[in-house]
Amino acid sequence: MATRSFIGRLNTDVSVTGIYCHYDGYPEGVGKVLSEHYTDPDKVDNLMSLGDLSVLGPELGEKHTFGEGVEAWTVAYGRDRGDADSAARTYSGSVEFMAAAREASAAHVYLFNGKSWRHTAIR
Repeated sequence: MATRSFIGRLNTDVSVTGIYCHYDGYPEGVGKVLSEHYTDPDKVDNLMSLGDLSVLGPELGEKHTFGEGVEAWTVAYGRDRGDADSAARTYSGSVEFMAAAREASAAHVYLFNGKSWRHTAIR
């Protein structure tokens, strides 16, 4: 069973650019991968450019057939499965971002402030 999460980057104008991640949204899963492998702002930007994810891996990887990539690679719906409407979205701020996460039934939200990740569990 999936544990959904939202991953976002706080922008300088207080808007949030965010994506959905379907699997392993727990702090021990997505949270750990983000804090260990996505702390460079440029790498976070590259992650956001992939759009919505099936799986967050320690590496962004390259375009591959959905379900047939390298184990450590991130699996993106748009890049790897060709899904439309899977691009990152920009929200007016953290309140709108959190509302979107709740609407998507996300259990965890991760927000990058340019230096570190903040985790919020949605109850």
